[in-house]
Amino acid sequence: MKLLTTLALIAFAFTTFAQQSEALIPKDAVSVFSINNVNVFQKISLDELVKYDFMEEVQQELFDGSTSGRTLNDSGVDFEQRMSFFQGKGERFNVSGFTLGISDRQRFFEAFDDYTPMESNYEGVDFYESYFNRIAIRGNSAVIFRVEPSYWDIEEVTDSIWYARGNDYPWDNDYYYNWEEEDGSDLEEEIDGIIYELDTEEFDEYESEENTNNPEESDYEIEAEEDPNSKTYWELRDSVETALQLECLKRMCDDLFLQNDNLLNADPRFAEQMSHESDGIFYMDNARNIHQQSDDDFVRMIFPVFTQNVDELYAESIVLGDMNIQDQSIEMDLNLGYGEALGKIYNEMTDAKFDKSVLKYIPEDNAGFFTYTMNMRKAYETTYDYLIPMLTASEEQVALSAITFELIDELINKDAVFDLYQGNVFGTYNGVQMVKTKKIIFEYDEENFDYTEREVEAEEEMPIFTFGFTTKRSDIPERILERISRIYPQLENKGDYWEFENKVMNTAPLFFILQNGLFIVTNNADLARNNAKGYGSKSVSKKLAKQAKKSGIVYAHVNTDRAIEDLPARMFNDYENELLDVLRGKSGELVLTSGESTRRSSSYKLAYNFDGQEDSSGTYILDLINSLYIISK
Repeated sequence: MKLLTTLALIAFAFTTFAQQSEALIPKDAVSVFSINNVNVFQKISLDELVKYDFMEEVQQELFDGSTSGRTLNDSGVDFEQRMSFFQGKGERFNVSGFTLGISDRQRFFEAFDDYTPMESNYEGVDFYESYFNRIAIRGNSAVIFRVEPSYWDIEEVTDSIWYARGNDYPWDNDYYYNWEEEDGSDLEEEIDGIIYELDTEEFDEYESEENTNNPEESDYEIEAEEDPNSKTYWELRDSVETALQLECLKRMCDDLFLQNDNLLNADPRFAEQMSHESDGIFYMDNARNIHQQSDDDFVRMIFPVFTQNVDELYAESIVLGDMNIQDQSIEMDLNLGYGEALGKIYNEMTDAKFDKSVLKYIPEDNAGFFTYTMNMRKAYETTYDYLIPMLTASEEQVALSAITFELIDELINKDAVFDLYQGNVFGTYNGVQMVKTKKIIFEYDEENFDYTEREVEAEEEMPIFTFGFTTKRSDIPERILERISRIYPQLENKGDYWEFENKVMNTAPLFFILQNGLFIVTNNADLARNNAKGYGSKSVSKKLAKQAKKSGIVYAHVNTDRAIEDLPARMFNDYENELLDVLRGKSGELVLTSGESTRRSSSYKLAYNFDGQEDSSGTYILDLINSLYIISK
């Protein structure tokens, strides 16, 4: 008996201390970026690390001035373990954070010095907190995370309690002082299928029940205070958020530390991906990401059958990737998985032949270009065959839309449509040029309190772009251009091309080219006026042309020095600029190629070749993680 006990203790100790950090990734994680080759991060500054977007949920109070100048190597991190960044959605809460190994706990908390110990209800797990952030350490592995309850839960529960007390509209000017009590029975508020019972007289707790009239033990409790009516609406909201957050935190920790129910155990696809010997892996569960979008809650409530059909369409949709770090490059092999229904649509769409004529209009000195090859006719027919039965089987309001689609399908000339736009698309970017334009300046006269405006000449940066697609019906755009020219005399037929004066930024011309079975739109005057039939020997190199033809559905090549650095940031919104920031200020090239497509998956390869120093690999990888994190959100 003693021998068995001793063996059990040894086994437990081995399991505890050999526990790798990836076992602390919660099952609710929707996207994960895990780095195996952690050594590239040893020189990364801690102050630099917390500036990234993927750290935004856990960076508050994470570091202060005491860590200035420190690196991860100074913080007691175990570089023999993976470092994994995750974000996801649980049942009515969001979670984000990262896991890592710890080699020296004392040095670790010299870096994470804003955290204080807290009581732990889980054997073998130590907890530390800093406001809403938590650190949980088991053995020599740690997870640093933040759990946040659903915004809609917070709002609805708060409003329910607020109005149950007989209060006025909370945004009334006097809502801070206008508290009125109202005697009455319990108020019930249903949120996502859970009924919250709010005691309007006692107001010391509220209970929840699932689809039953017999209250169960309360999921969320707010402790009674001496005078609960003394709280303003926002103070009440803070109390509700704290109560919900603690309950959500308990749910997640129970799963992770009591049930050992982590993402490795919950999703065998993730476990298999983590077994790869690559330097890093990427995982994003699109199916759960789509299903758990809180913005869709209203649609799911009104159209449950339709949304269920959409979920079935995107079932098994997932992105898995391997990353390998070379001396001067980072390469990612991506695999897009999907279910049978979506796979059939995708497979038909990719059954297309590359049109070599697009290569004539890609100049050799381009800053970046892409080609996209798709069989639009087959994609439409396969989608239509799936969509009509799905809509018909849905709720009445959705089913009526099937009639519209069927009428459009019957009445339009599909031959004309798909001969006009066949699906072979290309685009190029050739940097920027300065153009003269005019601006309106508004001036304010402080004496007369008048605004005046005056027109001044200015110079603006104009990106030079070209976009085109193959067509068998060039007569259709030709007729459209002819009719537009009768209304706008600025549009003129110049023989090999059409020119629309002062169309771009009210100063530069826009050109339309109908040559070689292509319809092209560009603001590149050199292309239209001197190379309307193609660049000939000055077109894209044979090497890149061959790669584009072999790539399948998509190929993209970007010279990051020219294409990204020169692009004016004002052209893009904040989200797009965040994605582009990964490449700004860095030299090199980005190449995207597509590989084989089947009924269940498609493969892609993303290569990032850079000219930086060898010790900058960690920064490049963190930049890549940041962009993928933004995309996954």
